[in-house]
Amino acid sequence: MTITGIVVEYNPLHLGHMHHIESAKQQTSADLLIAVMSSNVVQRGEFAVANKFMRTNWALKAGIDMVVELPGFFTLQNANIFANTAVQILNHLGVTDIVFGSEHGEITPLKTSAEIMRTNAYDEKIQHYLHQGFSYPSSADQALNDMTGNTIHKNPNDILGIQYINAVYDINASIELHAIKRIQSEYYSAFDDNKTIQSATALRNRLFRQKSIEGFVPAFVLDSEFTPLNTADAFPFIQYRLLTHNSDTLRRVFSFDEGLEGLFLKHRDKHSLNELIDALSTRRYTHAKLKRSLMHMLINTQKTSIQDFNVPYVRVLGMNARAQDHLNTIKKTIPIPLITKLKRERDPLLDIELTITRLRDFLSGENTLKKEFEPVTIL
Repeated sequence: MTITGIVVEYNPLHLGHMHHIESAKQQTSADLLIAVMSSNVVQRGEFAVANKFMRTNWALKAGIDMVVELPGFFTLQNANIFANTAVQILNHLGVTDIVFGSEHGEITPLKTSAEIMRTNAYDEKIQHYLHQGFSYPSSADQALNDMTGNTIHKNPNDILGIQYINAVYDINASIELHAIKRIQSEYYSAFDDNKTIQSATALRNRLFRQKSIEGFVPAFVLDSEFTPLNTADAFPFIQYRLLTHNSDTLRRVFSFDEGLEGLFLKHRDKHSLNELIDALSTRRYTHAKLKRSLMHMLINTQKTSIQDFNVPYVRVLGMNARAQDHLNTIKKTIPIPLITKLKRERDPLLDIELTITRLRDFLSGENTLKKEFEPVTIL
């Protein structure tokens, strides 16, 4: 069997994602398509606009055979850890191929960049720029620019693609990687009436302004009638957390290192999320890094609760009959627990997951916590 894996957010699922799904199937002649999906938070340090159960249903209706969860803790990490843990999950599920969207659209130069990133010379270049006060992503970008002379590594999807390649190297997996060129809209493109494929960024902005996204998403997304959750609405609770922390307590929260807690406390009197992020931004800290740190603070992820970045389980959120057959084949050989329904005794990462869901429910007015304990969705 050819079992193809993709890494997704579907925030929201749009016509560009439909192109990705169909292209992934065609390019690999997939017998089974598995998506590892960010849960109720996304890698930029924000809540997803729709809850993970709704997005799972979208994915299954879009033609994906199985949706598995990328735990929120792993989602709220830098691109390296995010990609590595996603690939670990897909490898445990026996995928033979991974297909990702790419601004460049060719796998060979991305593999070249990935190989450069695994050299001592690259590490030395990064240290050089870090010592000049640049953030790690900026230092990595400068280092690759010096060593390749191209700009592939500056594109959001290409950045993740390079990390997927490195993740396959890291875990020594027998997985073939494929890049599909992104079409019509770039990652951060503004809304354009003349295009059928919009960026997820543009569609989220329309949703937050209560404007229609009809014509740019599949009918089953439009018919969902969901109220999008904007992370900016959580600012009063973020501010409360900042006002009740001190340096010692904030330093215990995951992602607060190298004096970052002092910077946050210095600016805790700001009046909006954007104002706070703008005040916190420096050459060393990107907006995404700062938002991820705030999210860890909001859900109170303690450094002591996480031992490493090895995926401890695979949790299935939804599947069809073909995927059920595959699970029955691998469930006796998969080396980590395969979860289709939560039990009372569970991994600490799942407790973090439940905290994220409770908080999202509180902010959105939804009641999805009960779905966490229901059997897996089967279409």
